[in-house]
Amino acid sequence: MTDFDTPVVRRGTDCAKWDTFDRIYGDKTLIHLGCADMDFKSPEPILEVFRNCVEHGVFGYTDVCDDFYTGIVDWYQKRHQLEVRPEEILFTPRINIACGLCIEALTRPGDRVVLNAPAYPPLAQAAVDNGRFLVEAPLVEDGDSYRFDMEALEKSLDEKTRFMILVNPHNPTTRLWTYEELKAIAVLCARHELYLFCDEIHGDFVREGAAFHSMLECRDIIGDRLIVASSPAKTFNVMGALVAYLIVPNPKLRQAFTREIQRIGEHNPTVFANALMHVAYQKCAPFIDELNRYIDGNEAYIRREFTRLFPKVVIKRREGTYLLWMDFRQVFASEEELMDFFLKKAHVEVYPGSHFGENFKGFVRLVLGTSRCTLEETVKRLEEALSASR
Repeated sequence: MTDFDTPVVRRGTDCAKWDTFDRIYGDKTLIHLGCADMDFKSPEPILEVFRNCVEHGVFGYTDVCDDFYTGIVDWYQKRHQLEVRPEEILFTPRINIACGLCIEALTRPGDRVVLNAPAYPPLAQAAVDNGRFLVEAPLVEDGDSYRFDMEALEKSLDEKTRFMILVNPHNPTTRLWTYEELKAIAVLCARHELYLFCDEIHGDFVREGAAFHSMLECRDIIGDRLIVASSPAKTFNVMGALVAYLIVPNPKLRQAFTREIQRIGEHNPTVFANALMHVAYQKCAPFIDELNRYIDGNEAYIRREFTRLFPKVVIKRREGTYLLWMDFRQVFASEEELMDFFLKKAHVEVYPGSHFGENFKGFVRLVLGTSRCTLEETVKRLEEALSASR
């Protein structure tokens, strides 16, 4: 059994989640629940191969190992009952980098890129920073969840729209898109000749009773225009190793992306990225199964305590990811008041809804990927801040 309960001290390690946000807010007492970075140690098989790398003592250039491909193929077969061929897989250090390179390779300056809102900001920036026009297609708030507005989405397309970005499971709403919903998107993209970039990095995080469907299930509909991006980074908490991959059925698209990777000189994985791929998908499945159960327990705790503290809060249904998307619009008069309460009064840092789009002020994204005692301290601080403000 993996120990998720014992907190890991991350301050003082140049940690983006803790050290950087301490500096941003000028407060070293904050509990950080904003950045989607878990506070858990990686599974032992990965730690063991990292130790072996350090003991070897040479950290030179590496090339993609055979296990990079076989591990991914086996994972999709066993985990998702999907066939992926090794030649369809391409290394990339990060999905955000890959998205920008795909946009650069497959569209022209001034073309339109469509993305659902609320939107994960780096993917939106991948379009804007490459000189493309970003079209936000809002999801429809549907009770405690969200859905596509296919009619409005189709109306937003024109002859300059070349590319769509889909996030599944969706960040921040946590939606796991059903097969029928994915099929509708695939049909739409095929009809309008859009390239579809599908970010599935959170695909291994699934709430009990829910099911993840990969866009690869719709490859027969949109196979020639499909790019699926994923990584072991979130699953096994190895974001710092810089390892991700694309699954691209169309060889011409693979060639186009390979040219872009060569153009920027990002063809070599790090020593540690290569090492972890020897074991991540072949020896670490029990870790993510245990972690999903722990995240479910964290969610149940936060739901119970936040509903007690804030009776008017609306916590959206969580289907995937290790995130919670919460609506505080009936609790605080403005986002400024909301964030002042969390940051200044309770000393708890979360991502405000405006981080994902101006129309989502009053929402909060909270990360569940931390020890239970950290969440208990969070609740204690919030309760004390509420008592002091009354």
